Amino acid sequence: MYGKNQLLLPRLSSGIPIPVVELGKLGERGLLARDITGDKDRAGVYRGPFAHKKDKPPPGAPYPTLWNHCTKDEKRMVVPPDSQCVERSGYKDRALEAWEKSASRLHINCEFGLGSGSLAACFTEKPAIGGRAWPSFICKDPRWDYPIVLWANTTLGLIAFWWLGSRQQQGRPTVSISRHPELKVLDPRKLSPSQLKQAEKIFKKFKGRSLLSANEAYGDDVRKELDRAVLIDLLGLPDKILEPLDLLRLQWCSESSVHGGKQTRPLGKRGHPY
Repeated sequence: MYGKNQLLLPRLSSGIPIPVVELGKLGERGLLARDITGDKDRAGVYRGPFAHKKDKPPPGAPYPTLWNHCTKDEKRMVVPPDSQCVERSGYKDRALEAWEKSASRLHINCEFGLGSGSLAACFTEKPAIGGRAWPSFICKDPRWDYPIVLWANTTLGLIAFWWLGSRQQQGRPTVSISRHPELKVLDPRKLSPSQLKQAEKIFKKFKGRSLLSANEAYGDDVRKELDRAVLIDLLGLPDKILEPLDLLRLQWCSESSVHGGKQTRPLGKRGHPY
């Protein structure tokens, strides 16, 4: 799909320049879950300064978290915190340090169920601690959050996640937090100030719209609109890429490691044949 920062699509004779970069060059990944809530070591010192509480965080909770997957809440790019962390007694300074290192609006998926999940990355309206399923990523410039979360949920972003992930289970690529910095994303450093503002506008336009599961991208009108908004409207790529992108989308969704045998696959009982 990428070759020396060029987009390579079927039925196109040459690549199209596109600014992509490894995510790790844009900021820092959040903490491991066990560095947030880990138990005591042999010396009786807690590895993590927090206890994790599974209840929904009340308004004003000091340490909201996005910890586990909940499919019904993960169809839109903005996902609400699902739980909270509570500072352990005597660990205030470490808790504040952990918050600084793990709280962000931007969160990257770890175990992506392509047959049920819709998002490779998501947003919390306000900073939250990223947990086991949704580790945080802290960009050097908060304006970069918008193009990154948009890109991650385009067809190309989904494919980039799937390509990097381990595929031991069909339809469930895993990209561990240690490999998040290797993800290929749109390079926001190459965007002008007006493009960064446009990315925020595109995000606001799409943040409340529901996306189908990733393995149904071939038939997802919202995903296709998002692709156009990012590739054509934001990056100014030529319209001629849209038909080859349709083909790539269909080819990817036809991969067994993507659809996992689900009936929503192309040409499946509930799939939309092309």
